[in-house]
Amino acid sequence: MTHRKILSPIFTVTVAFLMCAVILGATSHQPRETLRWFFLGPFSNLYFFGNMLAASIPLIFTGLAACIAFSAGVFNLGLEGQYYFGAIVGTIIALSVPTSRLSSMFLALVVSFSVGVSLSLVPTLLKLEFGFSELISSFMIGQIFIYVGDFMLNGPFRDPEAALAATRYLDERLWLAKILPPSNLHIGYVIGLMLCLVFHFVRKHSVMGYEFKTVKENPRFAKIHGIKVEKIWLLAMLLSGGVAALGGVVEVLGVYGRAVRGFSHGNGFNGIAVSLLVRNNPALIFLSALFFAYLESGGEIASLMVQTPPEMVRLVQGIVFCLVTAEFLFRRSERDADSVA
Repeated sequence: MTHRKILSPIFTVTVAFLMCAVILGATSHQPRETLRWFFLGPFSNLYFFGNMLAASIPLIFTGLAACIAFSAGVFNLGLEGQYYFGAIVGTIIALSVPTSRLSSMFLALVVSFSVGVSLSLVPTLLKLEFGFSELISSFMIGQIFIYVGDFMLNGPFRDPEAALAATRYLDERLWLAKILPPSNLHIGYVIGLMLCLVFHFVRKHSVMGYEFKTVKENPRFAKIHGIKVEKIWLLAMLLSGGVAALGGVVEVLGVYGRAVRGFSHGNGFNGIAVSLLVRNNPALIFLSALFFAYLESGGEIASLMVQTPPEMVRLVQGIVFCLVTAEFLFRRSERDADSVA
């Protein structure tokens, strides 16, 4: 089983790279140049390298958010909506309540976290009170608030001077410090890594981590031994939603400087694949996020240098998502079969 845990992600990554090579090579009019820029472009200079690391930041947050929920045996498919809507509300509050630099930044983070918690609270209560599947309800609520966020950006909170649906720019003093200028890499990368390490420590060395693991593996056994299963489910979902929203506002403060319609780019959904690829190990989330960011950055660079269609990389990412999801479902069916036996 240990060998399988190691080989499974390696197999998925290998298949992804092979698919990239085949698809890009077959669709490009300059296959050699396309493949060179795709695989080596992100490492060709500090600007491209910094942007690749920056692209992994939102995936670290949403991957960790998915990991937290999965660690307790619940499923949060509303990450996209929590990430997107939480960041929008946090940005609007920071614009509407101007205070000192640290106070406004702290306010944006707290409000966004609270919005993510609120959006994940409803599906959890529906699960606990009425037995509704949190998988379906979290997805539906998340999708609803994506459209609510679009309405807010295109309506009452739109910057009248902007050519696109977006809020006004935040004060530059609120933006997160850059690490490798002029790239987009910012201090949010360090924040994401620290959160992953904190949750890894909690899961491995705390009572809460033990309770998460026990509830995930056997809720009935956990309840018999005095663990409040419903409380653990609630805690996991609330933390998951909060961390996802936190990732959204960190992206706004670090890259965009304002909330822009559609800025989430599917990072919430990709976070699920990020977590599944490393079997929900928070200590490895950053590596999985970096892999997805590498695919994204390589595709963008190849598109810039050789005019390769960027949709090809989206296709490969979809294949990776299907692979890791299929492997997860296969493992779960095996575990269910063993428990019945």
